[in-house]
Amino acid sequence: MKLTIIPLIKMLCCFSVVALLFGGCDLERLPYDAVVNEGMSIGEAESVTRGTYAKMKEEYYYKTIHQVGEYGGDNILLSGTTSDLLFNFYRYTRSTDSYYTARVWLFTYQMIGNINSVLSILESYEMSESEKEFVDHLIGENLLLRAFAYFNCCNIFGRPYRDANGAANNPGIPIKTVTDIDYFPPRASVAEVYEQMIKDATRAAQKMKRSTSTPKNNNYVTQEVAWAFLSRVYLYMGRWEEAEAYADSVINSGRYALLQGDQYAKYPQHVPESNSETIWCIRMVKDADFADYYMDWYSVGSLYCTIDEIGWGEMYPSESYLTLLRENPSDLRFAFIENQPHPGGGLWMVYVNEANNQWTYVTKEVVQEGNDYRITESASSYTNPIVQKETTPDGKIQYYVNSATGGGTRYNVWIEPKLEDRNGYPKRYILKTSYQEQQSQLYSPVLFRLAEMYLTRAESRCQQGELPEAIEDLNVIRNRAQIPERPQSNSDETVLKWILDERRLELAWEAQRKYDIFRNQEILDRKYPGTHLSGSPVLTELAPSDPRVVEFIPKSEIDAYPIELQQNP
Repeated sequence: MKLTIIPLIKMLCCFSVVALLFGGCDLERLPYDAVVNEGMSIGEAESVTRGTYAKMKEEYYYKTIHQVGEYGGDNILLSGTTSDLLFNFYRYTRSTDSYYTARVWLFTYQMIGNINSVLSILESYEMSESEKEFVDHLIGENLLLRAFAYFNCCNIFGRPYRDANGAANNPGIPIKTVTDIDYFPPRASVAEVYEQMIKDATRAAQKMKRSTSTPKNNNYVTQEVAWAFLSRVYLYMGRWEEAEAYADSVINSGRYALLQGDQYAKYPQHVPESNSETIWCIRMVKDADFADYYMDWYSVGSLYCTIDEIGWGEMYPSESYLTLLRENPSDLRFAFIENQPHPGGGLWMVYVNEANNQWTYVTKEVVQEGNDYRITESASSYTNPIVQKETTPDGKIQYYVNSATGGGTRYNVWIEPKLEDRNGYPKRYILKTSYQEQQSQLYSPVLFRLAEMYLTRAESRCQQGELPEAIEDLNVIRNRAQIPERPQSNSDETVLKWILDERRLELAWEAQRKYDIFRNQEILDRKYPGTHLSGSPVLTELAPSDPRVVEFIPKSEIDAYPIELQQNP
């Protein structure tokens, strides 16, 4: 048959296709509003597929996915209030009129509409033997892109798979795998959406078989990306054996290697194609994807830091994240945080004070006197102007002060060069999503990388009682971070905590933290400084059963849908 696509693809909500051609490393952006209506070649089908990759570059798609997964966790604090609706993700104040979530829903089904139409052509194409490998790979790409689109959308609008209510009982999102423009399915269950994702990704892995001599290109999906995706999906489901097997396949594929030392400390700065650890990313191109396409002030990194006078620099690492990181001062991951020195210089001590369900930073200037530190700013609040020092049971130095009131309350303090602050929050820029190829806020969002596979395999092995093997995987990541290895342990609970803590440190600011908390049925703990404590009610904890764990479906989509579309409670 001829490769033919209908003149206008209509999606679930009757939107027309808006795709962008996307090819190679020049990644030129061109409008593609109507798919050609007859005689489409394989090359043209490939261009439409590249349009799906390009759609993922839309600001309100990739950035919203990042915001929901990261701002909804406990790795960051926001140093001020804002009228931008990103504040909803941070404070869990949902809105049915959010342009962020509306765009994710819209773009998801635009991509799926494109994919369904291309697959309907490719799956029935009478190919020659010489075309088979290429066409099969193209089919596999589209299947995996569809699975990934469903995964992101279901994470935002559907409850975690391991929710206490059961995946089969919780509504997910509509599943559409056909091109019938008059078919409007209801919301499928979370279990059904996951079943569809697994079906698509498994077929994708089977289709995308390329020679081992094929150059690695982490800008596009491959068989290894399908394996990495399946490992994450099965991890979220709690199907540990399958999660381990697929992570193992990626690790043993020989296609990837962990970056080491300074190369790791500069992870986001590398050209993605030359990064041996990245499995798949959304490729952004120097200059081409900068100011004209919102990769400057409106990028992921712009909220975390200011570079070359570009970026808001309003979100900093949370104190609970820093406490975990500070357990090992040699940790290479300190390289992703850049403290902003005060112009006047000097030293200060920092601690967190809790009063009336509010957590605030207290900073006092200190000077070094021999091996001690003396408080020089309002020292009367403390029983001793000398910061006390002790050696902890594990041989580390801990500094502390005792208050002059309240029974001499003890506060463990951190001593460092004095920093600039914003609204009382020390400025600590996060650099993990900026400065690709030395262009301020340029960043190719990392979707999968090898370190995650080690941690997935470790967690899966732990859940199956394979503790020595789990600790072995865990220590691969700790060795790379240049911190002490974890010892062997017979406690499942202890080892699992070690692994989840390491996931938090290693995968911070990669949009996974919220999901790691709630998929494990843990409580989100926000008892640290930040403007999430502003307003009423104050958000200090969020249970996995809370309705706010999932976003409202946009009202515009519910209104446009021809059949009733159940809203989240």
